[in-house]
Amino acid sequence: MKTQHEFPEDWRKISNEEAISHIKYLLEHYKEYNIEKYGNTLTINGIIIAPMNLNIYDYKMFLVAKKVYGSTEDIYPMIQQLIDVCNVEINKRKAEKAIEANKKKRIIFTVISSAFIIAAIAGTVYMINDIFKIIDKERAKQIKIENEIKRYEKTLPYYNEYLQTKQQIQNRRDSLKKVY
Repeated sequence: MKTQHEFPEDWRKISNEEAISHIKYLLEHYKEYNIEKYGNTLTINGIIIAPMNLNIYDYKMFLVAKKVYGSTEDIYPMIQQLIDVCNVEINKRKAEKAIEANKKKRIIFTVISSAFIIAAIAGTVYMINDIFKIIDKERAKQIKIENEIKRYEKTLPYYNEYLQTKQQIQNRRDSLKKVY
């Protein structure tokens, strides 16, 4: 995330007005920063904000960049508001990451599924192509055999009579088709 605002590392060295100014800035620009949460402790742009409870009188405090701010100070509600909006932002970012991860998973699944489908289609086309090659080879072989038989038939002594008989049988077949 971008950092365009200079934050002091140790807030013990700055006035309350400066601290309020930094918190106001963060309230307006928290989305621009890396926000992390560890238990109840929040880190925004390296600034550690941790809630603290003093068991005496249930007094609440926040530790912000090494300085403690109590619940009676003007800055306290602003720190609480910053924590609240940052928690919402963290949850929103987690949800967006989950949605993005889910989208990536779906895209990867779609790509892999598509690759398998394309591979299956390619394999099928390859097999069909091989089948057609085998059929063409067998057809060519059969044509050679038929041509060789026809050549052999012509060398037989009664070939012409065979042709006449064959023609007579075909004529009879045609005449029977007209009757039935």
